[in-house]
Amino acid sequence: MMQWIAMITMLIDHVGLIFFPESEMFRIVGRIAFPLYSWFLVQGYIHTRNHKKYMVRLFWMACISQIPFTLALQASDLNVIFTLLVALIGLYAMDHVADQKYKALILIGVFVTAAAVPMDYGIYGVILIFMIRYFSGLKLIGLHLLLNLLYFLDNGPGYWIQLFSIAGTILIAYPVNYRAMNKTKWLYRSFYPAHLSILFVISYLMK
Repeated sequence: MMQWIAMITMLIDHVGLIFFPESEMFRIVGRIAFPLYSWFLVQGYIHTRNHKKYMVRLFWMACISQIPFTLALQASDLNVIFTLLVALIGLYAMDHVADQKYKALILIGVFVTAAAVPMDYGIYGVILIFMIRYFSGLKLIGLHLLLNLLYFLDNGPGYWIQLFSIAGTILIAYPVNYRAMNKTKWLYRSFYPAHLSILFVISYLMK
């Protein structure tokens, strides 16, 4: 159910961004999606049997998604899957790199990359993923709320909609019996590039 909520709210967000840019309601609903996808990334990281294959799969999905992302959203930055991949590398370093110097270098690289390279959600997204990995319940909600407030203060009034992303974290703060969409995991994995491609075709035909 959580994965359906994530896909539907992301679809609503992108429909609003492409076809109804003057309406803020679509974007408000869409704020729910990223915390959920961040949580799924953390769950995948915790339960996967092969972290390297997980990283490789994310990398290729990010590459495949870049053209639909650029065309559909008229964006010049990297798509959000690159952000998830950068965060995943950081999570792996935290738990599997024994040498503290190498660990520190990798983590510095992760956060500098997220901050310096234009990508969807960027440093905000990486920080939120780390919060979801290491905190839960009310602590997670409180930290995400603080992150949202700092993001709002740093970026100005035009980014107030991001404050509504706390709704997604409230949904995951007390998760219940999470089960992946094993029978239709192809749908979940392909949804991001597929729905962007479809939205681009529709918007192109409407011109």
